Amino acid sequence: MAFSFKIPKPKNLSQVLVQTSKTVRDGGGTFSGNEEYGSFSGNGVKGTYAVGDQISITITEKPFLAPESLVKSTIANFFKGV
Repeated sequence: MAFSFKIPKPKNLSQVLVQTSKTVRDGGGTFSGNEEYGSFSGNGVKGTYAVGDQISITITEKPFLAPESLVKSTIANFFKGV
């Protein structure tokens, strides 16, 4: 079941996206995108993002046993540069 959420856009978005891409790829996942939109997958999680005043993230797939709250907080931390 897909779900969406929004997070604040960081001031250093381009740096955050470079780090997010590296982290996801180093973990065996995929990351494709730019400062407007993109997609990612890894560890059974697949999603997309779009950048406006905030970053809108849509999770399209997640492991059945993974709580939505855990997936949301983990993905949000990637895009916050944490």
